[in-house]
Amino acid sequence: VMAVVKHFAFNEQETHRDSESSVVDERTAWELYYPPFEAAVGANVSAVMCSYNRVGEDETPACGSEQLLGNDLKGAMDFQGFVMSDWGAAHSSDAITAGLDMVMPGTSGLFSSQHLKAHSGNVSSAAQRV
Repeated sequence: VMAVVKHFAFNEQETHRDSESSVVDERTAWELYYPPFEAAVGANVSAVMCSYNRVGEDETPACGSEQLLGNDLKGAMDFQGFVMSDWGAAHSSDAITAGLDMVMPGTSGLFSSQHLKAHSGNVSSAAQRV
């Protein structure tokens, strides 16, 4: 049995959740939004599911945000599990370089072997996490 915590991060609404953008400053992120995720990481949750929304001034999809996944979650929080997308929340195979380890649903799309050939080092790391 594995626990998955979701939705990382800044996903505070269901209406237009796949098109809304959240611009959150660093202090607000760490004081308001991240504590529940930090607690889950501290409890050794197996996976974190990234959210549909876009984040930051550049409106990067949350599942493709290196700041969220790579720097904050896997870096500062020292998350050792794997990051999976919500159903259809990944928008590019390049998300694997940002810290996404598993795309849902399945590998027939963005994370197919054809799409991931250019990301072999990241694929190995993602596979080890999963």
